[in-house]
Amino acid sequence: MKSDRLYYLMQRYFAQECTAEEKEELALLIDKTRNEELKSQLLDQWDNYESKSILPENKTRRILDSILVSSVTEKTVYSKNKPRILQFRTIAAVAASVVILFSLGLFFHKSDNQVVGTGKIFAKAPAISPQQQAPFTRTITLPDGSTVVLHAGSTINYPSTFTGKTREIALVGEAYFDVKHNSKKPFIIHTGKVKTTVLGTAFDIKAWPDRKNIIVSVTRGKVRVENDKKVLAVLTINQQINYDLQNTVAKHQRVNAEGIVSNWAKQDLNFDGATFESIAHVLSKRYGKNISIGNVQLAKTQIVSSFVGTESLENILDVLCTINPDAQFVEKNNEIIISNKN
Repeated sequence: MKSDRLYYLMQRYFAQECTAEEKEELALLIDKTRNEELKSQLLDQWDNYESKSILPENKTRRILDSILVSSVTEKTVYSKNKPRILQFRTIAAVAASVVILFSLGLFFHKSDNQVVGTGKIFAKAPAISPQQQAPFTRTITLPDGSTVVLHAGSTINYPSTFTGKTREIALVGEAYFDVKHNSKKPFIIHTGKVKTTVLGTAFDIKAWPDRKNIIVSVTRGKVRVENDKKVLAVLTINQQINYDLQNTVAKHQRVNAEGIVSNWAKQDLNFDGATFESIAHVLSKRYGKNISIGNVQLAKTQIVSSFVGTESLENILDVLCTINPDAQFVEKNNEIIISNKN
């Protein structure tokens, strides 16, 4: 039975014996399990597990109940006193790992040599333009509100504002685009002699200068791919074109487009017991935002979470502040401030 397998995997997780494959299976099982059944099994584990690092019972119960209600069964996460709609896939995946760690008392575990203080912790965004190659993956918001996850070593060129009847940019390398819909202004990506035209969709383009092909994979919507002579393909969700530049031959196939994107986009976004401080440094670099944390104790809080790499910074922070219900964030003067609620 599914419940027996879930129980078995949870026991192995508590014993720190889970393989990577078993952790993934556990996350999927929790995601598919009805809330009441999940809650019953987790509380059973909770009551029978002797943790060496335990929070007060009333606080741990409240945290567990909060995660079960808001992360496993709901699509709305309440943060900063107003609802935000998040990607349910992300919330479920995070909850799957987080809620188990609550029962171990490890979620807010601090190292013995931690220094508790009140000074702010800062993560400063590196100064780098989109036209420069960077050794790390970064997320860029374009003038029209579209977003680009730019693979490490890639560059894009775009104007400060999109004027005229089209929105046109040039890409060298690989990027994931989530384009704002505007039927009156097609969005066009130039990759050498190949151009990809969309109205509003999400897709991945590989156009590395040292390779002899260009690959376009669509995760949502519809795109048209063409060279200087003809239309090569019109692609919809989970369709891909692999265009051989030298022989001008186009190969079409069905793929798991989201898997193709997450293979590289999720890099550095798997946090297994990472501190808020270390996560802030990763997010600051990734999203180009300065991030400050209210005090050392909050900065050293350990968190377990995982993201697919295409979320907005706001969505990620919403998840993190739901995992740690005592934390909240605001944005002021282009800076993210993470602090305790009280």
